[in-house]
Amino acid sequence: MNIFIIPSWYPDNENPLDGIFVREQAEALAEFHEDINFVVSICSNNYLSISRPDIYFKTLKKFKSSAKIEFSLRKNLIELYNSALTWTPKLGGEINNIVKAHESNFLKARSEFGEIDLIHAHVSFPGGFAAMELKKKYNIPYVITEHMGPFPFEKFLENGNISSKISEPLRNADRVIAVSSSLSKKIESFKIPTPVIIPNLVNENIFTPSEAENKSDDHKIKFLTVCSFVEQKGIKELMNGIMKAVQHSCNFEITIAGSGPMEQYIENFIKENKLNGIITLIRNPERNNIAELFRESDTFILPSRHESFGIVYLEAMSCGIPVIATDCGGPSDFIRDFNGILIPVNDADKLSEALIYISDNVSNYSKDVIREFVLDNYSRKAVTDKIISLYKEVLKIY
Repeated sequence: MNIFIIPSWYPDNENPLDGIFVREQAEALAEFHEDINFVVSICSNNYLSISRPDIYFKTLKKFKSSAKIEFSLRKNLIELYNSALTWTPKLGGEINNIVKAHESNFLKARSEFGEIDLIHAHVSFPGGFAAMELKKKYNIPYVITEHMGPFPFEKFLENGNISSKISEPLRNADRVIAVSSSLSKKIESFKIPTPVIIPNLVNENIFTPSEAENKSDDHKIKFLTVCSFVEQKGIKELMNGIMKAVQHSCNFEITIAGSGPMEQYIENFIKENKLNGIITLIRNPERNNIAELFRESDTFILPSRHESFGIVYLEAMSCGIPVIATDCGGPSDFIRDFNGILIPVNDADKLSEALIYISDNVSNYSKDVIREFVLDNYSRKAVTDKIISLYKEVLKIY
């Protein structure tokens, strides 16, 4: 079997975490299913800004100097890099060249491995759109895993209706996968066939528990937040909740790790409220260091306003620590009494109560039970087996 993967987002040197879940899924698929070949088609988008002549010519030069590159990650997993020149959709320059770039990669993959059996796109636009066009031309079935959150992005809404840029790829797909039940319901609300729910996966070999036992009640409890410093992650609710909790208990400390436009807000809040002894700020943490941050902590907390999935919560749970999450979409699928607390969105009071409760009761949570839940449902093998089963189901009836 030969699978052609088209991501809409994929990590690169400038954005090493962008679409990292797509690469990690492809690596896991190839590792656990060595009899199947996987080709990832990556298209860098070189956008020509007509209103910015300085950027225009730099982009044009970059595009002309770009080369088609092939990387072999495993015997049965390769990445094909190509590039496309795009411009404003008003002049028809948004998608056609992206489709051509993926088609070029498709033909190269076919020449190396033989006929492509199935296309797996991640996100309906542009990846799903490109898959749809390739199906029209080459009669290859395709599936789309939708990650978009909130769904759809505002730019894909037209007078309250979903744009055809994403509705057509979703409606013409042989299967649509949603990474959470909340995302599935949202997609279905636009009269798109009910998606299959297959979550993102956790690399359980990287995110492992600490060998030390949970700290005793007479130690300060260590909370951890890892996120982009943006409004969507509930930064203001987090800071206000910490402030309220401190007024009732000093039995905890919290590390906040990340980067983003609200970094100055966090710094000012800490200074103005004299929280230097409670909050430690880590800027731009390396992804390789995040697992160690989890292992050094007792509980993970992130009061997001919306998450289509929320992989970071499960990475924390894979390290055996409970989580405090909001009822914001994805987390509702996996938060249970034995692995954490689910609180309302935009509620600093409930967040404060959760902080205090965990501070007093963290020893009641079993890291073995928490991790076992992740291994059973979200490990690399658990998730990739579901994906392969879906591939076979599509090919059986196509």
